[in-house]
Amino acid sequence: MDLSPEKYDEIVHLLYEAVAVPSGWPSFFTCLGQAIDANVLHMLAIDKKHGSLSYSDGYNLPVDGELAYIQKYGRIDPRAARIFQKAPGEWLHCHEVFDEAFVSRDPFYQDFLIPIGKRYVSGCKLVDDANVMVLFSALRGVGEQPLGPAEIQFLDKLLPHLTRAVRMQVQNYTFSTKALVGHALVNKLRQPVMLLTTDSSVVLANEAAGNLLASTSLVRISDGRLHLPTAYQGQFRSECERLEGLARNGIDTPEEVSTYRSIAITSSKHKGVVDETLYAFFTLLVPPKVSGAFGLRPLVLLLFYHPESAPVVDSELLSAAFNLTPAEVRVCRLLGEGLSPKEIASALGIQYETVRKQLQAIYRKTNTDRQSELMRLMLHLPLNAFA
Repeated sequence: MDLSPEKYDEIVHLLYEAVAVPSGWPSFFTCLGQAIDANVLHMLAIDKKHGSLSYSDGYNLPVDGELAYIQKYGRIDPRAARIFQKAPGEWLHCHEVFDEAFVSRDPFYQDFLIPIGKRYVSGCKLVDDANVMVLFSALRGVGEQPLGPAEIQFLDKLLPHLTRAVRMQVQNYTFSTKALVGHALVNKLRQPVMLLTTDSSVVLANEAAGNLLASTSLVRISDGRLHLPTAYQGQFRSECERLEGLARNGIDTPEEVSTYRSIAITSSKHKGVVDETLYAFFTLLVPPKVSGAFGLRPLVLLLFYHPESAPVVDSELLSAAFNLTPAEVRVCRLLGEGLSPKEIASALGIQYETVRKQLQAIYRKTNTDRQSELMRLMLHLPLNAFA
């Protein structure tokens, strides 16, 4: 422990260095943790708009314990309600609030905190505004003593600087869809797209996703969280949490974290007969790691494909870009819906030979040679992706 004025000055210097260069945060946390002889320092944030833990960083944080807390045990933490009621800068010392009898029967302490070797916490709010709540805490382990008056006095002296540093970078403690993918861009996509935390809290759902939710009962949003049918929900959540764990372990993110995964969600009105199918594709968007530190949580990028709501080929673009006739545009649209040339002839009530000649003209105008090339071109038309 070192609570000297020289150590305090060093910590303040490291703090403002971290504001200027984010890779400095680990040095700040480490120096402070060692100075006050803390077992763990933890700074976390709650994005109020999305009701989810959005940031987690600190000193000597056990990876498995941190993941377990933000994904499960944070919801039953008995200290949370108490510290939420406090004003910024006002301390909560858990040993003054929860006696040993309470600790001995509380599932948060018995199932989580004590098994990972932690016991006493002293914490306070740094920021609490309309968008975010940022909390700072220092922990001591099982068999150790809570922070004493000298350590708390040292932290009290530091709090104005730490609060100022957080306010200078407050945008880093909320989910920023603009920092990951353009909010406006996602909203323009015709394909249903959602951004979620790994515990299924919805950060963003574009207009196409809203339309999908209105047209199917296979997915829904309730209390700000995405819900899949029971048979798929556990599988989806478990895989997202596993990927977040991989992203937090080590400095290099494994390649499989950013690989797309798929789920085919089905329902049936009659046993053994599939009535509806919805395809979900998802991957993890991981913020950059800086010197092994990890702050903002990764988000799940989730895309849906519903056969009945697939976007049609844009007729106006086809006509304008390739000078196709209305009849040729109709053939392209029906090809896009999966019909064969013979089925198109039948659907339009014309001869197959007429369709074949129209296809030859389309190939010539679009500089393609076969049906597969034409389909690939139509799938990549810009207005086929954007509304």
